[in-house]
Amino acid sequence: MRDGQTDILYGINPITEALKVSKRKCFRVVLEDGKINPRLKALMTLVQSKKILIESLPKEEFKKRYHSYIHQGIIGYFSIKETVGLHELISGALKKSTDPILVILDKIQDPHNLGAIIRSAAAMNVQGMVLPKHHTAPLNETVAKCSSGAIEKLPITWVTNLSNAIKVLKKSGFWIVGINPEGTTSCYDFKFDMPVAILIGSEGKGVRPLLKKNCDFTLSIPMANSMNSLNASTAGAVVFYEALRQKLNKKSRMS
Repeated sequence: MRDGQTDILYGINPITEALKVSKRKCFRVVLEDGKINPRLKALMTLVQSKKILIESLPKEEFKKRYHSYIHQGIIGYFSIKETVGLHELISGALKKSTDPILVILDKIQDPHNLGAIIRSAAAMNVQGMVLPKHHTAPLNETVAKCSSGAIEKLPITWVTNLSNAIKVLKKSGFWIVGINPEGTTSCYDFKFDMPVAILIGSEGKGVRPLLKKNCDFTLSIPMANSMNSLNASTAGAVVFYEALRQKLNKKSRMS
């Protein structure tokens, strides 16, 4: 839930990560009376160490107020997630790696899918994400929950026009790589040894034709049967992992 400049985060992992990363202010946490376990105790120790206001509610009152959330007995009120500009995202990625990976999402409107992609991207060492301002799920509490807190770690930028953003990325040295069932190259044969922006299309429709024309490469994911595609979050996880696997193998050979 977003109220002006306040976001509600719910669940142990999203709140823990937000507090550890410390990129946004926590105004208060609300705790369900009697709800306690080792993970929640550890989180409350962290909350207390940061001198954050704690409100306790009786079980019935807590349920009544927060019944729509899978809350695990705790709710946090935070400032909204800050995003970065496209040029800042690019420069930050190039500072972190000589061969950085960014991800561009085209019209991902399901917050569960968006959260899952963010989680995979952060876990597989993707350096940042580009989102179009229109026809994309907002970075709300559902996205935060589905990302298991990874939304706090991944730099994200909003852009008005993806085609223009792709042009900026190309000028900055990034190769645009679209995921497509009819892609010309298997994702396992592609070499992620250069700055790459991975373009993932919307659920059902895939990458729009106009954006596909701007791709330098298109990658397919080999399938074992007649299924011809994966959903956006699963496809992203497969390709992110392959990129990470190649980089780890290269690092191992050099050491």
